[in-house]
Amino acid sequence: MANTRREFLSAVSTAAALSALHTQVGASVTPVKYATANCPPAMGIAVVGLGTQSVRNVGPLFANPLQANHPTCRISALVSGDASKAQAYAKAWSIDRSHVYDYDSFDRIAADEAIDIVYLAVPTGMHCELAVRAAKAGKHVFCESPMAIDSVECREMIDAFTRYSRRLAVASAPLARSTKCFGPIESIDAAQSFRIEQPNSWRLDRALAGGGAVFQAGFDVLRTCRLWAGSDPVWVIAQESKTDAQRFARIDESVTWTLGFDNGAIAHGAVSLNYKGQGHLRVQGQLASLSSEFPTQNQWSRADQLLAFAGSIQGKPVIPGNRFNPLDAHEALQDVVLAEAIFRSIQERRQVQLG
Repeated sequence: MANTRREFLSAVSTAAALSALHTQVGASVTPVKYATANCPPAMGIAVVGLGTQSVRNVGPLFANPLQANHPTCRISALVSGDASKAQAYAKAWSIDRSHVYDYDSFDRIAADEAIDIVYLAVPTGMHCELAVRAAKAGKHVFCESPMAIDSVECREMIDAFTRYSRRLAVASAPLARSTKCFGPIESIDAAQSFRIEQPNSWRLDRALAGGGAVFQAGFDVLRTCRLWAGSDPVWVIAQESKTDAQRFARIDESVTWTLGFDNGAIAHGAVSLNYKGQGHLRVQGQLASLSSEFPTQNQWSRADQLLAFAGSIQGKPVIPGNRFNPLDAHEALQDVVLAEAIFRSIQERRQVQLG
């Protein structure tokens, strides 16, 4: 049994057999040819939204690709509703002002040949509109998870990228798993949480966030459970609890659920936006079991995933993946469909059938 996070990551990472990454929305795109086998052309990224994710986890690695050792991608444009912040980062990252946009001028990126990929690091409620506008502008899109606030918007995004022959990818961070050493999985117990400290955070607004604990803390848990179960869920039953009904009036504060899979596996999940504690992952297989902290992120960072997406566009994936670690928009849609089933179970106080 792996009892520590390090042991857990080592066990599952070395045992995982990951298939080649393939982002297939807009599959008619002709792959870009490399200039040489060892020197692919750098793809330009327009960073949309200058919050913590883009500024801390993506910007420093791609702002100067030669120093950062990522010559295949570079930040070539910025989009922000805060003009002063955009200009400050443009100066820091050596981006010409002609490549700085706001949301009103966003459609002008169609004429900006320095932009190949649009990275959406904005609240979930803004994903659909901006993604569709980017597709119309002829750009590929990598967006943060969740993909959109509901399955209707997810399908609208997929349809747009198919129509305009562009590629759409969604950030993903489930954990790798072994396909053999645990044997058939019998049960999974996973939990993740964090506390929203700012009283006016956009995360408390359903229109911007799409949902509360399930959308903001639950998608990695759901994907990890699906990955370890090795099959699709066929039913779910869930319940919500609130300790602060005023603060969480419009979104779910804490949610627990049970998923039943078509191979007989059972998964219990718990997520919260009002608890600051370490999550966990426990797996019981016929041959072995595992107990670990639930890592805050998987081995593939956002920068890794952007590199992988750029590589897939150019016909040369950079990192491997499996059904869930890839950036596939159809899997991201299934995340949202499952979340909607959880909400329906809570509202109707019953088990909901899936599929």
